[in-house]
Amino acid sequence: MPELAPYVSDAETWAEHRPLYVALFEKPDTALFLARLDGALVGYALLHVEQVHATFIADTWRTGDRIGELESLAVAPEHRGHGIGGALLDAVDREFDELGVADVIIGLLPGNEGARRLYERRGFRPTWLYLSRFEGR
Repeated sequence: MPELAPYVSDAETWAEHRPLYVALFEKPDTALFLARLDGALVGYALLHVEQVHATFIADTWRTGDRIGELESLAVAPEHRGHGIGGALLDAVDREFDELGVADVIIGLLPGNEGARRLYERRGFRPTWLYLSRFEGR
């Protein structure tokens, strides 16, 4: 989404995300699923579970005691539209079922209509929207 720029570099993104991912993998209810074709990594999904009272959810929506979050789902651009995202979501749904979590949140950037359609086909609906004004300073 170039219209949402200015963006930080990939190195800056990783520097910010790495501590989050390390912390997630230290928790018991975190899972990572990898999608491979002919041995090549073409996608992944990362999920985790939180106590609902540790999130922004508890003061607005009625849910179970724990909430799942699909932290990240990505499919390489040349492999999109071939069912890989759906297969990853199948694995995510099974994992949340095994963990006893029925309530799940997913974030996505505006303009990512392919992901939005995929999530909405799975029953997800918009519930929270951030508006931002970034001047790139």
